[in-house]
Amino acid sequence: MPAIEKCVIYDWKRLWQMVSGIHYETPQDTVKQELLNVCSELQAGVLQFKPKSASNIQLAALLKEKKQEKLLPFTERLQELLNLESAQCWEILCYYLTKEYRGSASLLSQLISTETNMSKLLEDIRHYYSLERMIVLKIVKNLLVFYNVPNHPYHQEYREVVDKLTLPRLLDSYLQQLDSLINELPPRKLLAGECYHCPDRLTSWSERNARETNEVLHILMLLSEHMTMDQLHIKRLFATIKQHSFGRIQNYLDESNIYHQELIKNLTYSELVLLLKCLDFERPKEHVQLIEELHAQIGSLHHRPEHGPLLLVWMLLRLRATNDAEDATSLLRCRQLGKRAVELKCFVQLHAIVTHPMFADDSLLSKIVRRTIYNQLGYLCDLFDGDGSCSRYEGIYELLGELLSWPQLAKEFCNSEDEGVRSLYNTLLENFPLQFTNLAKLAQALTKAGQGNYVKSQLESLPMLALLYDERQQKLNELGADEYELMNNVKPFPRIDYILPAGTSCTAVQHPTGFYMHFRCHVNFFNALHHEINCLLLEKAQLHGDFDSNERIIRVEEGLKYLVLAVQRAKSIEGISAEMVHPTEMCIDLLSKFKSVQYPPVGLLSSCLNVCSALLPLVDEEIFTRVSNLDILPTISNDSQQDFKIYASAVYFESRFLGSVIDNVEKKQQSYEFLLAYLNFLRTYTKLKRKRYMQVELPGLIFLLRDVFPHLHTWHFKSQSEKNKIYFEVLSFICDIFDMLGSNVDKKCEQSQLLLNVCVYSLLNLDNGLILLRFVGVGNAFVQYTMELETNWMQQQPHGLMMLVRLSMRILMQLLCLKSHVYCAENLSPLEALIYTQPKQRDTLRIIPTVCSYMSNIFDRWLPIVSCRLLKRIALEFNMSLLACLDMEADQIRLTFMQKLPDELESDSVKIAILELVDACIAKQPGVTEAFFKVNYGQDKRSFFTFGKECAPSIGDSIVTYMKEFLDALEAEPLTIQQMLPSKIMNIFHSLWKHNLQMLVDELLKLPRFWTKLCSPLFSEPSKQPQVRVYTQLMNIVSIEAYSTGNNQNAELREVLKKFFERDCFNQWLNYIFDMPKVPAVTNSSDELPDWICCLQSFKDLIVILLKKQPNFISIPDAQFKLLAKKCLTVLVDRAHYLDDMRPFIMLAELYIFLLLRFKHAYTSNGEEELELMEQLLQLMSRICSCYEDLHVRAKEACLAIITKCAHLYTNLLIRDSSIALRFLNSVVSIICTELQNMEKSVNLDQQALTQEESNGKVSSNSLILCLNLLKAVASIFNNDGPGNWDLPFVSVRLFQRLLRCISYTLPLHGKRVLTEQLLDVLIVFAKSNCSVEFLHCDVGEHLWLKMLPPRELLQCRLEFNNKNSSDVWTMEQWWSIYARGIELVNIIYDKHKKCFLQDALQFVGIHEVYLVDSLLLGKQSLEPAAMQLIKAAISLVASLTEHHKEWAQDHCSSLFNIMNAVQGLMCHATSMFHQQRNLKCLLAGRRSQLEILRSVESITIDDDIINACNDLTDIIIYCVKALQKFTPDLLDLLCSSFYEPHKWQPILDVKFGAPKLNEGNLTLTFGMVLNMVSVYVKALNMQNHGFSELPLNVLPNVENGEVTVAGGVSSSPGLTADANGTRGQRSFTKSLSANSISSAACTSSELLSNLDGQLCLVALEHLLMLVASQSIYVLRSQDLEPRWKQIVRRDISSELLSFHEFVRRKVIVDYRDSRCQWVRRKHGMFKQKPVEGTAIQSRSGSTQVVRRSTSELRVNVVRRLHLQQQLHAPPQSTDSHFEMTRMLSPIGPSAAQHLEASTPQGAIDLGETPRAHLENRKRFHVNQPADELLAEIESIEVQYFPPTTDTGYSELSQVQLVEEDYLQLMSALFAVIPQSENARENSSSV
Repeated sequence: MPAIEKCVIYDWKRLWQMVSGIHYETPQDTVKQELLNVCSELQAGVLQFKPKSASNIQLAALLKEKKQEKLLPFTERLQELLNLESAQCWEILCYYLTKEYRGSASLLSQLISTETNMSKLLEDIRHYYSLERMIVLKIVKNLLVFYNVPNHPYHQEYREVVDKLTLPRLLDSYLQQLDSLINELPPRKLLAGECYHCPDRLTSWSERNARETNEVLHILMLLSEHMTMDQLHIKRLFATIKQHSFGRIQNYLDESNIYHQELIKNLTYSELVLLLKCLDFERPKEHVQLIEELHAQIGSLHHRPEHGPLLLVWMLLRLRATNDAEDATSLLRCRQLGKRAVELKCFVQLHAIVTHPMFADDSLLSKIVRRTIYNQLGYLCDLFDGDGSCSRYEGIYELLGELLSWPQLAKEFCNSEDEGVRSLYNTLLENFPLQFTNLAKLAQALTKAGQGNYVKSQLESLPMLALLYDERQQKLNELGADEYELMNNVKPFPRIDYILPAGTSCTAVQHPTGFYMHFRCHVNFFNALHHEINCLLLEKAQLHGDFDSNERIIRVEEGLKYLVLAVQRAKSIEGISAEMVHPTEMCIDLLSKFKSVQYPPVGLLSSCLNVCSALLPLVDEEIFTRVSNLDILPTISNDSQQDFKIYASAVYFESRFLGSVIDNVEKKQQSYEFLLAYLNFLRTYTKLKRKRYMQVELPGLIFLLRDVFPHLHTWHFKSQSEKNKIYFEVLSFICDIFDMLGSNVDKKCEQSQLLLNVCVYSLLNLDNGLILLRFVGVGNAFVQYTMELETNWMQQQPHGLMMLVRLSMRILMQLLCLKSHVYCAENLSPLEALIYTQPKQRDTLRIIPTVCSYMSNIFDRWLPIVSCRLLKRIALEFNMSLLACLDMEADQIRLTFMQKLPDELESDSVKIAILELVDACIAKQPGVTEAFFKVNYGQDKRSFFTFGKECAPSIGDSIVTYMKEFLDALEAEPLTIQQMLPSKIMNIFHSLWKHNLQMLVDELLKLPRFWTKLCSPLFSEPSKQPQVRVYTQLMNIVSIEAYSTGNNQNAELREVLKKFFERDCFNQWLNYIFDMPKVPAVTNSSDELPDWICCLQSFKDLIVILLKKQPNFISIPDAQFKLLAKKCLTVLVDRAHYLDDMRPFIMLAELYIFLLLRFKHAYTSNGEEELELMEQLLQLMSRICSCYEDLHVRAKEACLAIITKCAHLYTNLLIRDSSIALRFLNSVVSIICTELQNMEKSVNLDQQALTQEESNGKVSSNSLILCLNLLKAVASIFNNDGPGNWDLPFVSVRLFQRLLRCISYTLPLHGKRVLTEQLLDVLIVFAKSNCSVEFLHCDVGEHLWLKMLPPRELLQCRLEFNNKNSSDVWTMEQWWSIYARGIELVNIIYDKHKKCFLQDALQFVGIHEVYLVDSLLLGKQSLEPAAMQLIKAAISLVASLTEHHKEWAQDHCSSLFNIMNAVQGLMCHATSMFHQQRNLKCLLAGRRSQLEILRSVESITIDDDIINACNDLTDIIIYCVKALQKFTPDLLDLLCSSFYEPHKWQPILDVKFGAPKLNEGNLTLTFGMVLNMVSVYVKALNMQNHGFSELPLNVLPNVENGEVTVAGGVSSSPGLTADANGTRGQRSFTKSLSANSISSAACTSSELLSNLDGQLCLVALEHLLMLVASQSIYVLRSQDLEPRWKQIVRRDISSELLSFHEFVRRKVIVDYRDSRCQWVRRKHGMFKQKPVEGTAIQSRSGSTQVVRRSTSELRVNVVRRLHLQQQLHAPPQSTDSHFEMTRMLSPIGPSAAQHLEASTPQGAIDLGETPRAHLENRKRFHVNQPADELLAEIESIEVQYFPPTTDTGYSELSQVQLVEEDYLQLMSALFAVIPQSENARENSSSV
């Protein structure tokens, strides 16, 4: 009860909810206490509400005391309206505003501000006051109804209250109340007309008074049942009722008003039945005095119909109580009373009373009424029905049939043989089939009452058959007076196998319709029914449309109604007797015959169709076929299953006979029996689930949603209940469809999907949707008002408005769920547009606020629950603010919903629905969520409603308080979480964390031990109860919190997790989570998954997140972590044998791979565990191989990742154990072969089919990519340490050929580009391994060379800038990485096998010549990572192939020429980029960002991208130099050879100096460019303070017994042998210099140089020095170059290399700075050479020991010098015959470019003469003589020989260990000598 100062009156509305028994959750003690507290008020009834004059308290003084003077005008108006004393009026106002008012405080101020505005509020309060008065009476009525009912939950409590009140006191009180209500006058101002809307309010007062009077009458009727009224009470009651004229004296009710008519009728019937009950004495003789006193008054009542039953009862009472039957005069007076009663149609009146809705239910009140009338009917029969005359009274059989439909009366009737009303039944039996209709009606009533077996046995063996006498057929023998014997066999029913045998006795009886013979024989009712049907079929032609009044049709119709009930009771076909078969079959004949008449008898046809419906569960196929052939039901002419919209618009629909009979007959009769019969047939067949959707359900649905449901509200009805029943059946059928298809629609059944889509689409459109919303939008006020008008509040009408509203709300929920079947998620359907109308001023339906209003309904326990669920669905589907649509302030929302949560008396079902609504709002409705969670406002907006009263603070203001109580309960008992309510609160916690809304419960988070309380269920034993989601949600909450929490935050959560990972607790959870059933998880709906799957997923997520957060946040203990990995693998292997449901297998596999990723080494502790783990892995692989095709994509990917990681972790075991390795490799081969086979199949599918398979989870390139990574891992593992034949499994399945074939398929496909890259990577790995020889046998060129050509779309739009953003079109950038890998593969295979693969490589170059050139020149367009990779791959291949440039020239001369020109251009561009940093930045950024960089005026900032790009450019320069060195004289030959052949070479470097410019049209490589790069690298080494370690680079020969043996070759320095394809450490860029240190963009930045790779710079420096040295010596020796150009070369070499000489002097010979000779060097490990016998080792002073590095570098090589010494004694070789073969024409020079075409063969080269002026212009030395002159000149060249030495065998030569700086010192000395030479000959001699 509310906390108020003093309870003047009670909150009766809330008390009704507590004690009525509708909500059974109220504790019994509470019910008892609450009722005992209001005993006096219950006894006083409505008299507790005192009139205004009953108290001296002044309203003004009361309001002044309450400090609410501002409400005085409004309260005075209210008091005048209600006529209540001041205190009670104030309490009523307070209760209304605090409990009922749903508006805002500001709106309330507006309502009471003016007279006009306050009228609506006054009317609402008046209605609330009327309801409070009525509830008092209803509670008393409830007590009297159920206090003697043992099965009522509050039976004992009610009894104690009634015992305390006592029945006599209640009787006196309510008699007084009846007098008071009947004599009550309206308030004075209403009578005087001084109020606004006075007539309406006066009418409302009268209606309230009539309803209360009627309710008091019912209470008195119940009291009369429980106790016998004495004479005084009866006399008082009769006087009151007579004064009231049986309720007809109502001055302020209009009898023309239907509702007022109903009110008057209710009063009349209630008063009449009350009097009849009071006069129903079991021992009437004890009340003779009362009978005598009232006789005169009752005898004079003979004017109105309601007097008839009273006169009848009074007559019977006098005959039973007095001696009037013995006195003729008195008997005559009694008969006159009976005659008047019959004239007033007393039996018709009694039938009207019994069938009135007030007494038509199964309540105690109805039972009292029926029992009273049944008793009087029995008295009548006992007194007057000895001759069967009572059967002739009008309406008596209808009354008897209605009475016998009550089970108790029916049972009593069947048990009595010859007493009471049984005589009426016997009369029917004696006159069968004359009164066939009445007998059928009684049979129907008894069958409905549960006496079907008795009735059927009676009807199948009736004792007598009455036949009209026909002397021609019936030969009779008279036995006595009116007694005869049949002399012959008679067949009374033609065409029916039934015969009256001769000898049957009979009695002759005269009837009004003729002379009948009543034969005493057994006859079957169904034979008579069969005969009636036959007669009707024969008479059909003579009926002429007069069907309604035709006796034959009525008889058949009633007989069929009983047949329906009889068939329904039959559980099987055996339950139908032989006599019943023909009538059932003839129903089809009747339908066929009468469907064609103009106005068919719809009652008869509906009965026939109902018989068919009853037969459906027994013989559905036959009935369906027969009814379908009749063409009376709706059909669809086209069943091609087209678009559902076509069917919804009824394109192929035909309503047939059903539509016509409704339009032509039933609408005119305003009765729709045939429609109801069809609905019964439709629903019955639908429940059988025979899946004939196109024949039955779909036509029926279209008919109902097109012709019935949208228009039903416009039809006229005789009875409102029939209209409601049709609505109920239509809505129920829709619910049947949703129940059958909505939750689990069969996707494979197109018909079911079509039916569901048509239903959803039709209801979402306005025609049907608006009707649906009208039911939903009725509103709680009207629904509750309708229920208030009902007599019985405990039982709802089966087809009442409340039920229709509930069904409509349920359908609306389903529609919102299934909307996605017919509408896109983004589009609003017309129905949704109506619901979500904005702004609210245009929302006339106000559906959402109306649905919310049902929360306060007090009559239906399910309506608030359905309301919450509908709001939940709206919240989830609504993409706009639900708060705006609710049109409620936050405090109003909390008052509506939250106040129910802490209420212990509220049902758990409502609380659960509210919590689910809160959960849904968290996800989609932030405004409503804030209203639910907001606890503190600056000012409570409902403070206006307290009115100075000290109310206790409500604990339901916010859900946070409820959640806090939940945490406290959870800490006390963790198992509380298994209950439904706590689990819903956990859902809310989960949603808050899921949607990152933890701040809403920040108050809870600040509480101590929050995480300990919340996570307490994790530390108790997990429940085995199914569908306990709380553990899943807890793990999700912890996972989210751990993920979002910083490393050093939330110490309490870390402690909780540490406790969770303790051994005992963690083992318990592992056992719980990994205990999974071995059967597939069957789900009822798509969003309901088994808890064990959800828990496994949550546990996996938690572990993965914690692994990401460790060790900073928390570290899982090693022992528990290894235990988790061990158990996970064990369960995974076990689960691999149960793959019907792959979800747990996928989760386990993904969890295990995350665990494996945390291990860097094997986690097993010993060899035995290692073998066990490997055995499990091999079992898993074997199982995967056996069902790999059926695995889900995620399962494949996870397993492949596991195998790959385990291969890395257990490499040693795989290498050590050959048997394990063989099993492992065989499984790998099986998997990869399956993937390749799938790949081969998929490339042949069209794109649509491929997309469909990928969507089904069957095909994915990721699994193949993982397989390829596994192959790479296997190759890297077994290539180094594996057995020699490890590749046999791959060779045996022709793996390499299949890989090449697959890549040949995928190369042109844009969608397979990632897969192509991976395939190329695998081929590269295998090419680097020992398996590379297999590529020589795989026809690599046949598979790849043509396929590697760029895609056609790139070739077509090569010169166009592609603006397309389409994801399925090739772009240049996407092709670069693929092409680079292809070139790299060619290069690797060639490097491995050299000449074995040379022809294939040259073929590749010939095919791809143009694209290789483009690749080399790509740097001018872009230097993005992919472009840089392609350039490096291309130049690397070119550098490798130049080793065999002669063969290249022979096979593809043009490609060699063009590619080497491109190499020159590439080197020019690469060198220029070191000086053009802005352009370099643009090329690195790509085309999309170049414009911004060019527009920027800021200096270029050196970053890691530029530094890495310069390192890559250095790599490119090295490869370019390597390639060019093959076309320049070898420096060793120039320095050491005994003869010089300049005719074999041509100059590469142009004699041209100056900074290169990008805008030159024909850029050539010059001495200046190369020397400039030398200076750049020297500067870089200086800035990096590069030092030399003086580590030896070679190994000295071993000296044994004085002999020299070479122990090893020269080792290479890592810096000097750095390969461009190899990996090198990237220098991390640290900005040590400011941007202002860059003086200009033209010079290389010092900041850039200081961060370059030093070793790479040194290698590039060595290569450049070798190229410059070779070219400079060659140029200076040339006799064709003018001296001035040679002088320029000498000068520039001398000046440009000063920095290099300084670098050598400072870094190399720093220890010898005191020595003036630069030739002096330190010798490491000097070893004297012994003289070689027979060979003189010549030493030259001008020569220096030089050897070549492994990659063409210069190094000292003594063997080379010995070879040269031997050549001195060899005869000179002739060059005549070897000229064409040995002379190499360089295609690099510009002069060659001018004369050679790409297609010109080498033999056809014409060396024409070039003018000398042109030579001077070009500043380059060229071979410009004709070929024959050149040959002659070569022959005349003097070959210089060095004479042999004359020294002895002693030699000063020695072998020493070389260091890195020796080469630089040598080159410094060489470049110091070169500028000093006078000419080539002098230079040669000096060198």
